[in-house]
Amino acid sequence: MMDRKRFQKLVDKHLDQTITIDENDELERYYDLYVKQLFSEGTEYKTKSQMYSRILAKTSKAGQRKAQKKQYRIRALKIAASISIFVALAISTFLYESKAQVELITVSTKFGQKQELTLPDSSLVTLNAGSSITYPERFTGEQRAVQMSGEIFFDIKHDPDHPFIVNTESLMTKVLGTTFNIKAYGENQDIKISLATGSIKISNGDYTMATLYPDEQFVYTRVDGTYQIETQQTDNDTSWLKNILAFDDHSLVEAVEIIERWFNVKLHVKLDNANIPLQTITGKFIDPTLEETIQSLELLSGSNITYENNVEP
Repeated sequence: MMDRKRFQKLVDKHLDQTITIDENDELERYYDLYVKQLFSEGTEYKTKSQMYSRILAKTSKAGQRKAQKKQYRIRALKIAASISIFVALAISTFLYESKAQVELITVSTKFGQKQELTLPDSSLVTLNAGSSITYPERFTGEQRAVQMSGEIFFDIKHDPDHPFIVNTESLMTKVLGTTFNIKAYGENQDIKISLATGSIKISNGDYTMATLYPDEQFVYTRVDGTYQIETQQTDNDTSWLKNILAFDDHSLVEAVEIIERWFNVKLHVKLDNANIPLQTITGKFIDPTLEETIQSLELLSGSNITYENNVEP
């Protein structure tokens, strides 16, 4: 979830025309997530109008601070006239200064913990270890939107009139009613979205990247923005729901990260040779214990592993 400091920074960069494409997308996703939950269709225009004078005042002051840039105030006023900034500043005021009508709820899981949760529309979500979801106390307006990080399995109640939107820091997933899994841990290079039933649309800003169907996985690479769609059994990606720890050609680094989150430990791996990090790990553990998992990983990788307990950041 975007905090106030981050939000204000993006607004200032937008007004100063120094905002990057990714940062602008982040600001737009923030708008998409909250605006229709804070304002009804009939009050949204009125809210924008009420905020107009405040926006002009903000840009005017900014222009005075940078008087040497004669064109700055003109550019700022043009930017201030955009709908996204009208609503963004309105959201800032209502959320942080006036205590918005809709309360936002954040639920997080620690390392070594999973949690099931029922959303206000009766949709069911299951959070894997080290995950977080933010949602309103009630869904209003045209969309049902949430923000997430980590790994979450969604079982969404069908409602064709109110699409369900899942936002990560890079992607937006839109559904009407279906079951799917999103893995978007911050430390991972890839975001993986796997569909079990129904269909979903995945986008980046206004660009629709893909439509997924059952047993398809969307893999998005954060570094360069590339993506691909793979065909595979979704059960492989959701085995954690059945307390099955599965590795499928994972690198040693990936396997270590998964084990650390699963058991809330810090692993220390001593390699026997320099080629070990290039190897991949494949295996499945049903109701695993830490000791047997470490022993198996040592055998599969040819390494020596020790650990520390309770080290979640």
